[in-house]
Amino acid sequence: MRKRFVLVLWVALVATIAAAATVETVSRVFTLEHISVSEASAAVQPLLSDHGSLILQPSRSRLTVQDLPQVVDRVAILVADLDSMPDSYSVQIELFEGGSEPYSSATQAQVDQRLRKMFKFASFRRLGSAVLEGELGSPAQADLGGGFQVSFSSHAIEYSEDTPWGSPDPGERLYLRPLILKRVTVQPDGTQEIDILLRTNLLIAPKQ
Repeated sequence: MRKRFVLVLWVALVATIAAAATVETVSRVFTLEHISVSEASAAVQPLLSDHGSLILQPSRSRLTVQDLPQVVDRVAILVADLDSMPDSYSVQIELFEGGSEPYSSATQAQVDQRLRKMFKFASFRRLGSAVLEGELGSPAQADLGGGFQVSFSSHAIEYSEDTPWGSPDPGERLYLRPLILKRVTVQPDGTQEIDILLRTNLLIAPKQ
């Protein structure tokens, strides 16, 4: 009787190991736009089963999840909810003037190399700046200094998987429509003269 009991136990143990070996898992790579990899991994970790694992790639904003198919599906829903464009925004605007002759060292501004490639001026000087914060869909306006003012209304735009150019859009964008730059000059009699310097629509990326 004792030998039979050991034999039955051994067979059951082998069956359990064989069943565990046949568990199938799937993997999925999530590229994050609005939250960090550490934030996403902290939220995803409690959902994982005993078969689950994570691969973190902070430099590429990527999180790879491997687990049971139903678990990966739940992770995808969670990540989509967390990694969505927020309802509020913060936009920093800097206004520069470019000249064909160098400005004095006291007024000359250091600008990004991308700006220098777009506009072939000898030097730049800063005319004003402001940080605008608000809710999507609401108008915003700020004084940049020196009589310059900027205003716009912000909107979130989501693209389909394929754009008219035949390739997937790299992510969500903030649409500033219309963006208006104007200069307000106060006349000697106290009246204001308003010049519209720029009226355009602008599409910007998060963290751009």
